[in-house]
Amino acid sequence: MTGNEITQPEKNNNLDTGTDTSGIFKNSVYNLLGYLLPIVFAIIFIPIIIMGLGDEKFGVLNLAWIVIGYFSFFDFGLSRTLTKVVAEKISLSEPETIPKVFWTSFYLTIGFSLIGTVLILLTANFLVVDVFKISSNLQKDSINTFYLLALSLPIVTTSASLRGFLEAYHRFSIASIIKVVLGILTFTVPAIVLIFSDKLFLIVLFLVIVRLFIWLIYLAQCFRINPEIKQIRSIDTDTIKPLLKISSWMTVSNLIGPLIIYVDRFLIGALISAVAITYYATPYELITKILVIPSAIVGVLFPTFSAASKNLESSKKIFDGGVKFIFLLIFPVVLVIIPFSNEILTTWLNQRFATESSFVLQILSLGVIINSIAYVPFTYLQGVGRPDVPAKIHILELSFYLVGMWFAIQYFGINGAALVWCLRILVDSLAMFYACKKVMTMVLVPSTILIIILSLPFPFLLILINNIFIKMIILLFLFIGFTLISWNFILHRDEKEFLLSVINRIKKL
Repeated sequence: MTGNEITQPEKNNNLDTGTDTSGIFKNSVYNLLGYLLPIVFAIIFIPIIIMGLGDEKFGVLNLAWIVIGYFSFFDFGLSRTLTKVVAEKISLSEPETIPKVFWTSFYLTIGFSLIGTVLILLTANFLVVDVFKISSNLQKDSINTFYLLALSLPIVTTSASLRGFLEAYHRFSIASIIKVVLGILTFTVPAIVLIFSDKLFLIVLFLVIVRLFIWLIYLAQCFRINPEIKQIRSIDTDTIKPLLKISSWMTVSNLIGPLIIYVDRFLIGALISAVAITYYATPYELITKILVIPSAIVGVLFPTFSAASKNLESSKKIFDGGVKFIFLLIFPVVLVIIPFSNEILTTWLNQRFATESSFVLQILSLGVIINSIAYVPFTYLQGVGRPDVPAKIHILELSFYLVGMWFAIQYFGINGAALVWCLRILVDSLAMFYACKKVMTMVLVPSTILIIILSLPFPFLLILINNIFIKMIILLFLFIGFTLISWNFILHRDEKEFLLSVINRIKKL
């Protein structure tokens, strides 16, 4: 059977192209479940693991996870690049080229990850003894743990590539199920091992075995979707350059991203105190959990944009739909959090915490909704083969952000840090949208832009009202008004029909 005979039925009969509202919504739900279900198990089992390991050992385990997570960038963006290229090949009906792209990307990923493995092996002793200053009785076990994680790095990076291959075929249900299984086992396995031993090395050994098990499942699913890749191919030299051209710019964003994410807390700790980090980081961690929603949606949009990159009208429709659905999902949450930030923090923690952190939570909430919307242009630029644009934007804004954050924290404390963070998000978002308009003539529907701009001040206007009951009544009317405006002016007819069908399905359950 030829490649055309295999892939064409996949494409026509089984492949959900994800370009319609129903497909995007369904795949986004699968993706979101892949994010949320492991969090539930984390909440349940982390206290058990901490109790069994003790604070320092659990801290070492977390440090090891952070190090291996950061070094996983040694796939140099190839997993996301593989998703893009394979999605394009499917849309262009060029299935015969997919096996060589798959195996070339696979070999490159292994090669780059081995560089990370060597670096961790060489620096493990230095990290454990000099950087993290782990107590002497745990140093040997910790070093061996780092060695083991270093050897598992090729499994981690190639697993991401295999998942990217599934996503190129829009198999988000399969990818999400596997991701959920991995998330569950990541927290349940240590708890089970603790019944027999509290050795950190043994726990990590079983976690590596879990990773290998998941890797084999990913590989089996990739073989099932496209049997042509079962035949192992040699590396294709002509494919290397196009892959690296795209992935190298994605790597720039992957490197700068963590710096931008964590630098505010490092500077707060250095310029103020560790206590100030708590007052800033807690509302930050609370509100940024909302970002799993846009992450789930753009995870679906990425291969969709890649497949529709030659069809500008289709891309515009998907782009506008992505912005609308993210805004419609995130704004109601922010509409509650901003005016009730003081009450939320008081109930969850205490009044002292609310006094210190409520303004931070309000400003970060505004930044999160702007950031959520900006996920779409960022994903679009990467999906259509222009990852250099967001990477260059991040490079340009990094130095200004560092200086601005230092100045703001020095003179205005954690409130200044929140304002600068939100300002950077705003500038970054405007730059992304402008780049889409300039590079790809991508523009939003004017009514969508207008409603987003007019909606943002309302949560802050509610802060001016002191009476909580009056505030709740006004909030109720705002929800009703927002729903009516969204239904009549934002959503298209086919989107309304789809949402009504979803509501009817829920009623029948």
